[in-house]
Amino acid sequence: MPNKPHDIKVTVTFATAERPYHREYAGSVTIGTVLGDSLTAFGVTADGTTRYYLKHDGDEIPVDKTLGEIAGHAHALHLKLRTETIQGAS
Repeated sequence: MPNKPHDIKVTVTFATAERPYHREYAGSVTIGTVLGDSLTAFGVTADGTTRYYLKHDGDEIPVDKTLGEIAGHAHALHLKLRTETIQGAS
């Protein structure tokens, strides 16, 4: 039987949200996709003055990384949505 890539249960927390975002993704899904989905789930719209990104174990995750690269053999990931004000934005 071929080794099927496992799905990863993703939980994203955001300081201003009442509850976390939960979804199961294939390991080949990029962090950028999860970021976009979680922003939508939290009702966040980009206004050009804030940068949004995901963190895992205290480190920012590049949007081109896949969940499988971050999770390794784990079947679940807890990510944190963070914001950064863009300097000079008006």
